Amino acid sequence: MPQHIRIFCREDINLSVAVRGSTVVLARTNPADESQHWVQEFSGSGMVTDDEGQRAFALVNKATGLALVNKNLITPSDNNLHVQLAPYFGDVRVDLSMLWTLGAADLGGGFREVRVLRDTTQTLNGLGGNVRDGTVVGIFPSHQESPNAVWNLAPVHVSDAE
Repeated sequence: MPQHIRIFCREDINLSVAVRGSTVVLARTNPADESQHWVQEFSGSGMVTDDEGQRAFALVNKATGLALVNKNLITPSDNNLHVQLAPYFGDVRVDLSMLWTLGAADLGGGFREVRVLRDTTQTLNGLGGNVRDGTVVGIFPSHQESPNAVWNLAPVHVSDAE
């Protein structure tokens, strides 16, 4: 059984990435809420790596079976984009838009950028900064110094959910 993880940014470690309807948001952490449980899935990406040699993976939501997708990369006129969700069929094929990598540098406390495989200058971001319950998660140009742009992928322990 794959390890379930929660994804949270440095700005507020009490908020976890969750699926609400068709939107990916930050929500008050609740270990019993499976919409906040993710699997860092390497099997469908083979040995694909980014330009820095970091291995690619998909982030698949436990409750929905949907993966985070970065289909439309940002254009200069649109500096942020909501991440999308799509069905994950890792045993059949994985679209490149489902693949992410972690920044090679640990930015302290296990926090790293979660980067788009096809363009590692674009990263996962709690859009708008000043994150709170309901902040939309999207893609934004890399800002390692921004606490809403660096993430920790930590195991969800069964005892936490009880």
